[in-house]
Amino acid sequence: MYRAQLVGATGYGGLGILELLLGHPNFEVTSLVARDDAGRRIDEVYPHLASRCEMVVQAPDAATIGTDCDVVIFATPDRVSMGYAAALADAGIRFIDYSGDFRFATTQQYAEYATAHPSISDPAHPTEALLGRSAYGVPELFSNRIAQAAIVGNPGCFAAGMIIGLAPIFADKLVSGNEVVVDALTGSSGAGKKPGPLQHFSHLNDNVVPYRVFNHQHVTETEMTLGALSGEKVSVHFVPHLLGTTRGILCTMHVTLARSVTREVLLSRYREFYAGQPFVRILDAPPTLKGTAGSNYCDISVQTSPDGRRAVVMSSIDNLLKGQSGTAMQNVNLMFGLDPRVGLERGPTYP
Repeated sequence: MYRAQLVGATGYGGLGILELLLGHPNFEVTSLVARDDAGRRIDEVYPHLASRCEMVVQAPDAATIGTDCDVVIFATPDRVSMGYAAALADAGIRFIDYSGDFRFATTQQYAEYATAHPSISDPAHPTEALLGRSAYGVPELFSNRIAQAAIVGNPGCFAAGMIIGLAPIFADKLVSGNEVVVDALTGSSGAGKKPGPLQHFSHLNDNVVPYRVFNHQHVTETEMTLGALSGEKVSVHFVPHLLGTTRGILCTMHVTLARSVTREVLLSRYREFYAGQPFVRILDAPPTLKGTAGSNYCDISVQTSPDGRRAVVMSSIDNLLKGQSGTAMQNVNLMFGLDPRVGLERGPTYP
């Protein structure tokens, strides 16, 4: 039995991975750590965990992080895990981080991401030497690297939906000019547990709110990954929209194709590209938010124009699972040589 420590355990991301680990046959949770709600039992913070988990939340400090565990899962904001990374690396303890701290191979890429992030004031990365030991955590593309890595940087939620949706056509160099226009809808839970003006019920209910137009930090990792697949610089023109619902991300992605391609050929190529990937489903009909809610699936479909020179790729994920804790669980499974499906067997919930 492997031992996991959760840091940031009382946020939505920490709760998500805790729920998964409680049903995992190969992991036990040895400690819950969080700045908020320290000293309280987790089932007092989240009453739906009654009779499932009664652990007391510990306050974070250097002596606590990495104690009595085989892996640390940081479900924390940016620039938290990097403060503990060197000590964990020296102790030989592997960790995975939900934030952007270890998504990037270079400090230049991190600085680009940090500059676009509204809550990061310092674009410098203090543990540059560890970036070379980390893997970017899109398991459908980088499973071998993830399995060997000491550190895994989980992808951003929007990035997961965009990258998985677009990877086949960029890998095949099918996108003219390597440009894509993306409109994405997301539920309010993507902003996390702490309330903000945009998430206020009376503002968001029955509403759709575009925000951070052409200035979202997840574009950096999306362009980086699609560029690596295509071998050329990629431009992602991204407009996120906050939707008056709790969870889910739906991306609608528009590209001009380098040559005329039929819809049937594209769908066939997508099915081939993702053959053997248990959490990617290629659909004939357009995906919906409810089609993936509560699951680790990414549903994808494509449509082409009559002349076959333009394509629309649509992807749907649950932002708290495939966009966060589900992918983290998939990555942790890979890190410990387990089947990536373990602990993630539950399907979508409907209606």
